[in-house]
Amino acid sequence: MGKYDLVAPCGDYCGGCGQYNGLIGETAKQMREFADLYGFEFRSEGTFNFEQFVKGLEWFIENAKCVGCRQGGGPPPPWCEVKKCCFEKGLRICFECEEFPCSKIKNVADPDTMDRYERFKEIGFEEWVEEQRQKAKEGYEIHLQKVASLKV
Repeated sequence: MGKYDLVAPCGDYCGGCGQYNGLIGETAKQMREFADLYGFEFRSEGTFNFEQFVKGLEWFIENAKCVGCRQGGGPPPPWCEVKKCCFEKGLRICFECEEFPCSKIKNVADPDTMDRYERFKEIGFEEWVEEQRQKAKEGYEIHLQKVASLKV
């Protein structure tokens, strides 16, 4: 995998995404183990359907995975038009586009997308990628916008 393969066209960094790095699936797996270990099934009686809860956890374990936008993952069109637009324009990231921020990015942007854009403009592509890689290594989950307390 190349140095920039984890840079999503929208300005996310896949290495810091819980679907890409396995954090969501691992968290669901740990919840499933805790539920069994502590006998939460009998505690949940009359409150919620424990079987459906477990079924939901199993869904996350199996499906909350992504290979990254540059490897064919990420949200499909029409939900995310940013990937298609960047590929058509030959851009590595939409932050490089003269039209940024356009309606395409505004439809899918995280609350901190503009902060990442400002940082990108301040330090440039190379340093920005390294900074994102380091944050992900330290456990920063890009969509939660904080260091995740559970680790993979």
